[in-house]
Amino acid sequence: MSSNIPVFKGKSPFLPGAGFLGNPYEFTIRHAQEMGDFYMMPFLNRKIFVTTNHEVVAHVLQKNQKNYRKSPAYRQLRLAVGTGLVTSEGEFWRQQRRLVQPAFYKTQLEELFRGMAVVAGKYIAELEAKTAAGAPLDIAKEMMEATARIVLKTLFSTEDTADINEMYRIMMDSQDYLVHRTVKPYLIPFTYINGMHRKFKRDIAWFDRYIFQLIEERRKESDPPNDLLTMLLQTKDEDTGETMSDRALRDEAVTLFAAGHETSATALSWLLWLLAQHPDVMEKLRSEITAVLGDPKSASPTGSSPIGVNRMPGFEDLRKLTYTMQVIQEGLRLYPPGFAVGRQPLAEDEILGVKIPTNGIIFISIAAMHRDPRYWERPHDFYPEHFTAEAEKERPRLAYMPFGAGPRMCIGNHFALMEMQLLLALLVREFDFELVAGHPVEPEPLITLKPKYGIQMRVKKRLVAELLA
Repeated sequence: MSSNIPVFKGKSPFLPGAGFLGNPYEFTIRHAQEMGDFYMMPFLNRKIFVTTNHEVVAHVLQKNQKNYRKSPAYRQLRLAVGTGLVTSEGEFWRQQRRLVQPAFYKTQLEELFRGMAVVAGKYIAELEAKTAAGAPLDIAKEMMEATARIVLKTLFSTEDTADINEMYRIMMDSQDYLVHRTVKPYLIPFTYINGMHRKFKRDIAWFDRYIFQLIEERRKESDPPNDLLTMLLQTKDEDTGETMSDRALRDEAVTLFAAGHETSATALSWLLWLLAQHPDVMEKLRSEITAVLGDPKSASPTGSSPIGVNRMPGFEDLRKLTYTMQVIQEGLRLYPPGFAVGRQPLAEDEILGVKIPTNGIIFISIAAMHRDPRYWERPHDFYPEHFTAEAEKERPRLAYMPFGAGPRMCIGNHFALMEMQLLLALLVREFDFELVAGHPVEPEPLITLKPKYGIQMRVKKRLVAELLA
């Protein structure tokens, strides 16, 4: 091992990285200044290289990305999502990426936005009814419901509440199980004894039946809806003319559902928590939203508006909500749902004079990178001005990567940002948010960065007089 890289010693000579395994999000942020932007940590029979160094990140994710595969943690994820874009590798991944990419072109996103807006409007009206009793709500759970409904509508053209609830439960339970296997691999044999694995298999079987039935029904339709499933069914490989198999469709559908609602929901939960603590940012945000959307004489794109006297956002409004986007970007900086990227070399590599063995893991801490004082004026504060055009020009591009970087950058990043802009604009325009005193809010790094105990809030409908003020 080259001597020019710091080595994390930890408290235990046998397992110095025990704290890393328990909470890599907190661990890497806490040790960033102490250890620097590229250090090694012995862990069992492996070497883990933790980094926020832009040269290392560019080498692994861009310049030499063909020599790297996903780290072992992603292999556990395959048990649930199969070989979708998040977990597949090599030529199969490249083929699937080509097939899926057209579904996220701008013209398709504009079409998907129309369905998204309809669902969002209905959800906001239902949230108003929920708030009437004045009881606190878990805003993290609410955002999961809202985004799950949007993704089911845009992906499958369904709004069945029972399906949404079952999918939500399965996703949450499966995530807990997969993280358990990843963090404590030595306990995997016990999951076959205590029933955890059987329950997981039953849940995934339910998901399979549901999606395969949708695929079968959709193939028979003469006039299918213009949703993501139809697009995936109709897309063909430019070179071979082949379409996706049912199994590939299933894997991409599960991947898009899981990633499409959870990333946005988690990000929105943290955003509302941050905004409740920063009334100055909330006031500026609300001013922009009402200036763009607050014309009571304008009609909704859907023909009528369930939202008080104000109109629903249209696709063309998104580019006008510039401060709204800055707020979203800042929330993603402080609490990125995808808080890290892990890669393992296919062949031995050397980065900045450091040899990386084939069983080594490069752990790119996006969370720590997003709080690096070299690139952020107020690294630990909620400060949307980090994302003015001037500030962005002065910052290295890889200092900010909430959706990853390189060829494997999240394919649905524009879909997720569009979803967040729409929901945040409606939520902030229509409601006030107040944190419940004493309720603990703590980041929990599972597959995404969740609030461990939820986020309890009192949500109050704003008066029409306030909306028109």
